[in-house]
Amino acid sequence: MKETAFARVLNPVLAVMDRILAIFLTILVGVMASGVMVSVLLRYVFNIAFAWSEELLTVVFIATSFFGAALGIREKEHITINFFEKSSPKLKIAMNTIAMCAVIVVAVVVFIKSLEWIQRVGSVPSPATGIPNGTFYLFVPFSFAIAIFYSIADILGQFIPLRPPATKSEYVEYDPVQNQLGGGNP
Repeated sequence: MKETAFARVLNPVLAVMDRILAIFLTILVGVMASGVMVSVLLRYVFNIAFAWSEELLTVVFIATSFFGAALGIREKEHITINFFEKSSPKLKIAMNTIAMCAVIVVAVVVFIKSLEWIQRVGSVPSPATGIPNGTFYLFVPFSFAIAIFYSIADILGQFIPLRPPATKSEYVEYDPVQNQLGGGNP
């Protein structure tokens, strides 16, 4: 496929979004891991427990899950059913488009409902930290907006050349047949 003007604009935007989301998720996972280690150390070694730390770690875990799911759409790491794997390329494109449209519809509904939810209960302070819940809940519409964008990019990527995600890790697949024959990676 020839790179169109639209692809020349969309590819850098995707690359920047991929990078920002990967850095953000790395920070969230680092905060969560270090926070859990500090909490465990304080609780079991010094017999000190802070309610606010558990609340913040729960929010960070949930945010990591939501933003990770959005990145999973970009990396095509979401759950799929390969019922049409051996069918024609046109049918595969049609089925993927239908699936991504379904993701978009659900994400738009959650985006809208989450904004209504934040308006309704966002000013209520959280019990442990006193921070308004709306501050914590903002990750829901943001993550679903990213999911919508990545789903649209997935659909467009079937018709225009888009670069693969900058965050996708490379790995070697394990092939048990090749390994039994004495070749391949263990």
